Amino acid sequence: MPVRKKPPNAKNPKGSIFLLFHQVQQKMDIEQKNLFLKYDITPRQFIVLQTIDFQPGSNQNEIVKSINIDRSTLSKIIEKLGSKNYISSQHKEGDKRHKQLSITSKGRSTLRRLQQNVKDLENIFIKEIELDTKKKFLSSLRSYVTNK
Repeated sequence: MPVRKKPPNAKNPKGSIFLLFHQVQQKMDIEQKNLFLKYDITPRQFIVLQTIDFQPGSNQNEIVKSINIDRSTLSKIIEKLGSKNYISSQHKEGDKRHKQLSITSKGRSTLRRLQQNVKDLENIFIKEIELDTKKKFLSSLRSYVTNK
C-alpha cells in the first residue's frame, strides 16, 4: 500500500474551533429536539414564547428587534403559538395596525416547565467549567454574537 503524503501546510481539522463548535451545536440540536418534541414546540417557538412572557404587550416589530428574527418567520411562529393557545393578541388601543401579544396561562405553564428543562440541559453543558471561566466564556460568546 502506497504511503499517502500530506499536502504542504495541511492542518488536522480535529484542532479546529469551528469543528468543535459544529460538534457542540449538533449535540445540542439533538438534545433540544428531543426535549422540545415532548412539548410539541420548536426551539424558535420557545424563544418567541419566552420573549412574549418577558416583554408582555410587545408587538411583532419589538420582538423582531429583541431577538433578531425575520418578520415572516416570526409571523408563522406567532400563528402557530396562537393556534396552540399559548399566546393571545389584541389590537393596541388607538392603533389598529399593531397587535399586542401576551402569553396565556396555558402558554405560561408550558413555558415554565420548558424553562426548567432547558436550564437543566444548560447546566449539564457547562457543569464542568469553573464559575469564573464560565462567566468569561458566556460573555465572550455574547460579545461574538452581537459584534457584526
